Amino acid sequence: MATGESLRSLAFSFRISQSYITRILQLVFKSLSSRLTPILIPSPSKEDLLRISAEFWTRWNFPNCVGAIDGKHIRIFCPRKTGSLFFNYKDFFSIVLLAIVDANCKFIYVDIGAYGKEGDSGIFTKSSLFKRIQQGEYFPDCAKLPNSEQSLPYVHVGDEAFRLEPHMMRPYTRGEARNDYEKTIFNYRLSRARRTSENSFGLLSQIFRVFYTPIALKTETVDNLVLSACCLHNLLRNRYLETTNNYYYEFDNSEIPPSQSMIPLARSGGYANFDGFFVRDKFKCYFNSTQGAVPWQDQQTQQTDT
Repeated sequence: MATGESLRSLAFSFRISQSYITRILQLVFKSLSSRLTPILIPSPSKEDLLRISAEFWTRWNFPNCVGAIDGKHIRIFCPRKTGSLFFNYKDFFSIVLLAIVDANCKFIYVDIGAYGKEGDSGIFTKSSLFKRIQQGEYFPDCAKLPNSEQSLPYVHVGDEAFRLEPHMMRPYTRGEARNDYEKTIFNYRLSRARRTSENSFGLLSQIFRVFYTPIALKTETVDNLVLSACCLHNLLRNRYLETTNNYYYEFDNSEIPPSQSMIPLARSGGYANFDGFFVRDKFKCYFNSTQGAVPWQDQQTQQTDT
């Protein structure tokens, strides 16, 4: 996982056959994923979500946010007898890693193994988490925004690939933001919180180099590999936060990110919800008010490339 070496290279290094290495990998990843997931990626309680929301406000200045959601394509070799099920819009075969991340770039929910041809929004609506949200069992009750009497629901923040709903915030379109400065401010504040998901995927690929190349394993084994990597990522983040007390990520800027794997999903969010428009507009008004504005937002949104 850490080196991304091929099975052939490992076979030469350890003097054992590729088929036996494959069997070892299947057993190890299955054991790691089953044992580590309850410890390192447990299902969050409402108390956990309240703590995550407080961290998002303190560190990324987005209130009532309980996670940043995003998805990435994990490149694989074409599984046998699957046709075009795993063939994505970038013209290669992949499975999808859909993840929700907290303010410290740690995974709090992952959905792994969806077909590469599917989009973020469709995968999310089929997940077990979405069913809990629909039944009203996941999010805490609405809460007042900091320094305000306005009460709004707790939300996830995502990009244009997700459908706008009361509990799912996505940015305004470029055309809308270009013609309305308040919407530009909202997009900046949302992107500031949402980038924790991008940071998490970047850290994951830099630590586990297996994501730089197509993975030559069965899809079931790839699912366990990705889940194990997410668990180990959280373990390393916990140790990093304990040691440094610093939530900022550290990238190796000289390292070129993977260009054929860990790429975003197609921007197709589907139909929006009327209540979602209402909640988003309330957040927009709050970010442009004296109670919710941050001192640097005007400077950041007015910057132009030179």
